[in-house]
Amino acid sequence: MKSPKGFRGKYFSLAAILALNATVTLASEGQSVVDTEKQLYAPKAESSSETSAVLEETSAPVVVISKKIKLSEVGAPFASEIYTKKEIEKSHSKDIYEFLNTQTSISTLPVYGNPFSQKVDMRGYGLGDGYQNTVISVNGRRLNTIDMVPQLLSSIPLDSIEKVEIIKGSGSVEYGDGANAGVINIITKDYEGAVIRSYMGDNGLKFGSLGLGIKEDKFSISGYIDDYSHDGFKDVANDGTKDESWSRNKVISATWTPIDDLTLNVSKSFSKMNVNYSNSLSYAEYKNGELDKIKGYTEQYFSSNVLSVGANYKINQKFSLDAQFFDEDKVSKFVSYGSKSTYDYKSFDTKLLYSNTSLKALVGVQGFDGKRDGGSNTTSKENLGVYARADYLFNQHTFSTGMREEKVNYEYKSATQELESDTSLQAYDVGYNYKINAKTSFFTNFNHSYQAPDVDRFFNMGGTFNGFIKPMEADTINLGFNYMRYPHTFKTTLFYAWVDDEIYFNPITYKNTNLKETEKRGFELSERYQMLSNLFTILNYTYVDTKIVDDGYGGVYNGKEIPGVSPHTLKVSLGYNPIKAVTLLLSETYKSRAYAIDNFSGSYGKMESYSVTDVSATYTYKNYEVYAKINNLFNEKNAMFIDFGGATPSVYPINYERTFLVGFSAKF
Repeated sequence: MKSPKGFRGKYFSLAAILALNATVTLASEGQSVVDTEKQLYAPKAESSSETSAVLEETSAPVVVISKKIKLSEVGAPFASEIYTKKEIEKSHSKDIYEFLNTQTSISTLPVYGNPFSQKVDMRGYGLGDGYQNTVISVNGRRLNTIDMVPQLLSSIPLDSIEKVEIIKGSGSVEYGDGANAGVINIITKDYEGAVIRSYMGDNGLKFGSLGLGIKEDKFSISGYIDDYSHDGFKDVANDGTKDESWSRNKVISATWTPIDDLTLNVSKSFSKMNVNYSNSLSYAEYKNGELDKIKGYTEQYFSSNVLSVGANYKINQKFSLDAQFFDEDKVSKFVSYGSKSTYDYKSFDTKLLYSNTSLKALVGVQGFDGKRDGGSNTTSKENLGVYARADYLFNQHTFSTGMREEKVNYEYKSATQELESDTSLQAYDVGYNYKINAKTSFFTNFNHSYQAPDVDRFFNMGGTFNGFIKPMEADTINLGFNYMRYPHTFKTTLFYAWVDDEIYFNPITYKNTNLKETEKRGFELSERYQMLSNLFTILNYTYVDTKIVDDGYGGVYNGKEIPGVSPHTLKVSLGYNPIKAVTLLLSETYKSRAYAIDNFSGSYGKMESYSVTDVSATYTYKNYEVYAKINNLFNEKNAMFIDFGGATPSVYPINYERTFLVGFSAKF
């Protein structure tokens, strides 16, 4: 059993040295903390990325737009996390999965070792099925699929992301099906000028990207291209085949304002990726350190082509109309098995918005039509939702309320079967925020949400019809506090969720079914603290306690925890500027021991904890930047553990060795 890994021995001396050095530096510069505060609150020119403080403030408030009604972050009547482009760039993450896993409260892990397809967990729904309880959108386009394939975030270039907004325990009115845990909204932005980025590392890691854009008064056009490749960590076959991977993304987008108050937008993206990921190890092999043992592999290929078109029309000073349409063609091919599935997703989101000084409201209609062609059968899931929401601001008070009605239709057709099912679901949300002052607030929120089962849930592992199962529904209450005044950005939230008919795979019967009643309670805390002008820290801590109250299966699992959920998750970063142009960043991600995914009985006991320490150094000169990063500095051994019905869990090693990369970026 691996003992919990912490900071005390590793970082105390380093932190003390950095703090002492920073104090001496500050004293020599003759600056007080008050003087530094004034500097940090002053707006920075966008053309220069040189700064002595990473956690700078600007004169403009951060705006939360994931809920489709714009609100200030401190005044939002729900729990949220906001990450800007600058914070994303400073992390030097290789992709969006790494950023979410190391810099936010979200947990991600590769599906059976596949780095391009990773599962997401938030609020204690588990790494097994948590991704199905979280809606992920990019510029309003849902990435959630109709089957059990996780959202394909690898198709989103990290360089193109302007902001990441995480809405926790809310969002079901605006986003509907699957928003039990919350919403991750990724916002991208068109390029202006030119941006070049490249890095390389051990094991043949190579990456290069180029973004170009032109912006005029009434027209803009931009394009992006990248290429990623990795030669692999180890041999996965006796012929010398390695667990290699590659991906390529291309995006072109344009906006046009033909008349005042009308903006048209269009974009087209192309993504391809291929990976060889190793089969699992036995638990004994993992414990004996045989991480490089050849066990065979699976080769998988993905492609995704997305067309987005839309229009926004400002009717007058109070009303505006927005309409967006998305069409995605996706291919998932298991080359090793000769199987191929093609997907056709069409969706739209149309909304009418009203806004004045005290009242912000919207009504909208959303549709999603997803079809999967598996060769011998076709499966579809169609969603149509109507929703309305209003936020009323009165002095220090913000009141919010919203409702949604959504209909879901399923169809399955094969040579021998033709099945159809319909269901109607409702969501509602009530929230309140009280601003003590411009930087401090309390909030509370109650949210009713649901998840209509994915189409794969109706079939067992052998492919025979499993039977239609119930949608799951959740009631979540949040109580939180925000304090956002230099040098602190502090947030904390208590939450409790009652869940009916939580969907899961029963490893005893090998069928998808429902847990009749489960509970999730927890505590979230985040703090960004600019300790000195050249020293800052970022902390994200989450405590989650889950419980199966009634399994609906005779009490076999009653009182057990949801597997794949770490009760404690801690992410800490320490940043230091020894001189103005240099930033050093040390970060730790720790997840406490959890039961193996799908091990509802707890028969294996809790698995080992997860711990990764990263360190990076960045030198910035005007619009040029060079950097180096070491991942898993202390060479910790980490893995994903899954219950496939064996005497011991199957093990997929992840982040199990030290790696490094060096890179540069330039803006023109």
